[in-house]
Order: sequence, then C-alpha cells, then structure tokens
Amino acid sequence: MGMNCKPDKRQLTRRLIEIVGKDAVLADERELVVYECDAYTLQRNPPTAVVLPRSTQEVAAVVRLCAEMDVPIIPRGAGTGLSGAVLAVDGGVMIALTRMNRVLNIDPRNRRALVEAGCVNAWITRDAAQHGLFYAPDPSSQTACTIGGNIATNSGGPHTLKNGVTTNHVLGYEMVLPDGTIEWLGAEPDGGEEVGGYDLRGAAIGSEGMFGVVTTVLVRLMKTPPAFKTFLGVFESV
Repeated sequence: MGMNCKPDKRQLTRRLIEIVGKDAVLADERELVVYECDAYTLQRNPPTAVVLPRSTQEVAAVVRLCAEMDVPIIPRGAGTGLSGAVLAVDGGVMIALTRMNRVLNIDPRNRRALVEAGCVNAWITRDAAQHGLFYAPDPSSQTACTIGGNIATNSGGPHTLKNGVTTNHVLGYEMVLPDGTIEWLGAEPDGGEEVGGYDLRGAAIGSEGMFGVVTTVLVRLMKTPPAFKTFLGVFESV
C-alpha cells in the first residue's frame, strides 16, 4: 500500500521510533537481511525499515504515518511462505507482527479462541487441548507460521479435505485499514457467529494483506477426536 518507495529514510526511521520505540525499529542493513525474503530465498529485496509493534494501536499509528509519507507497507508473519509474497519490491516499511503473539482467551463453552495475529498456529491447539479442543487448519509449517499469515494466504493443511481451510475457521478479526482506521470484521468475541450484511470477513481472507493489517483474530475450535487410527488402503484401480 502506498506509492512513494524512496522516502527520507532518516526522517522515516525517527518517526517510527517515536511510535514504537527504538528497540522495535530495524533500519540497519545488517538487521534487514533477515527480512529480505521469506522461505523462498531465490529472490531477496530488503525493506527500508522493519517495525515490530506490540499492539493494534501501534500498528494503526505506523500505518497512518506511512499513509502520510506515502510509503508502502508490507505486513509479515513468520515468513514461512514459499512464494516471495512478503518481499519488499522496492523498499517500504515492513510490519512484522511476531511480537503480537499471545493467545488472549480460550472459550471452551463456545469453542472459540481469541489470539493475536502473530500467534503461532500450533500454540492455539496447545492451549486448547486441556479443554478437549483443537484448531483444525494445520499447514506443514504450523509450528512456526502465524495466524495472521494463515489469514493472508487462506492456509490449509493435510486435514483440509475433512475440516476445511482457514476461512472456514475464522469467525472474525480486527484489521487496521490503509488509512490507519481500526475495524472489526465478522463475529464479535462476545457475540454470536451470525453477522448480517456482506461477508467482509471472508473478503480479506486470502488477500495477501492487500486490504489491511490483521491484528487480532477470533477462531473456531473443534472437539478433539476421542481416538486416532491409521488406515492403509490398497486398490487395484482408481
């Protein structure tokens, strides 16, 4: 998002530090090496700066600043993707959400969990397991990938055919729009699952961060199967 890919780096860095603090801004070339690619390492493009916010309010303030300075932003989760989707094509500010990684609440009665976008996928099942629940979408990188990244790509996993992909298990989420406005889309954390009107929640899932930065997510949990059995089938023809 944004047009001007060549901002005054010194001024941009100073203003980012004013928002999130010096320890949450990376601008040195050596620090940016980590963020110049995702798991697809054949192409590398470093951003102008990386911001590591700790709250939705900090994300919104960073987005407003980038909109004001006409600087593109690149939301990033754990960088486990294999398509180069989080590359900074020509500079810009990368918003890495890995410090926003908490499981905020497990609601066993309603089979829900409220988590921050930087929460690792597998951590939800880890915390829900004591209630006999689990989070179904299970990408191969589930021990590292984040829920925010899963939403951006509508991730699936080995059990997709049985349980569905990310969009089937995300009830709602908080998103910072390109102008810095904070909106909640979909079911509310303390409300029902049915939401009237257009499915704006579904529109942004799989959008690769085009519409904004997801910061908090309400996901559906499923009951853990009482037993697991492995079956091997051999067929002479299909």
